[in-house]
Amino acid sequence: MIREFKLAKSGDTAHIEVLGIEHLAQVLALQDATRSALPDEQKMFVLPQSSEYFARLLERRNGLMVGVRANGQLIAQMAVMGTMTLEDAVTRNAITRNEVPLHHAEGADTIVVAKSMAVHPKWRGNELSQRMLEAALDQPLARTADHVFAQISVDNTLSWDLFLRHGFGIVAAAIDPGDQKPRFILQKPALGHALHTIASIDSLDPSADFAAIMRLTGREALIGQLDENGLSFRLAFHASSNTAAAWTDEGAEIANNR
Repeated sequence: MIREFKLAKSGDTAHIEVLGIEHLAQVLALQDATRSALPDEQKMFVLPQSSEYFARLLERRNGLMVGVRANGQLIAQMAVMGTMTLEDAVTRNAITRNEVPLHHAEGADTIVVAKSMAVHPKWRGNELSQRMLEAALDQPLARTADHVFAQISVDNTLSWDLFLRHGFGIVAAAIDPGDQKPRFILQKPALGHALHTIASIDSLDPSADFAAIMRLTGREALIGQLDENGLSFRLAFHASSNTAAAWTDEGAEIANNR
């Protein structure tokens, strides 16, 4: 798979493709350049990974990597880990490093996990993250899986906003025990999310209301989407018609006292 397109800002021709092991040095350099350009409080947006981690993906031993190249340079990349069962993903810490209830998938369901997205700081503003995500979701391993998952820092609003606009929903929230930072777990089922229209809570602030979001997704099995009022980076949570509990008095109390 190689797709050619024009970069929005510069007009340069770029190519998006599945990377191979011959790109390992460029992948590592891009990871370092991306993390170095981030302020200290945002470095968790691109977690450091070893050469062996990327080599396994580039050799397609446990997934693949999608990359964007322009002017002979790798300017953006994204990993797709899998296919694996949800149970294996939790055991291997591919989704989260602590106990989080995932109400919307079974342990034996097949999943892939979108990870390690990085865009070179000099090439931001060219919609590269959107193009990579769309290319990743079009890969056979993603199209045949029961679900695609991702785990994103709560403060990385641009990233989880992008995923939500591509059919994902926030299905869990947790404090990462490694760095004590809040993270969302997002899920895109193959058949999409089916929601109750009567059970919802709107206009949640992802950071200020994070503790309430943890309780709501943990107890009520709600799904977070963009606020239908169109408010930037605010969330609405809805009950799943298949797996969520009914909107209980407890859930309403949590919502009202967030």
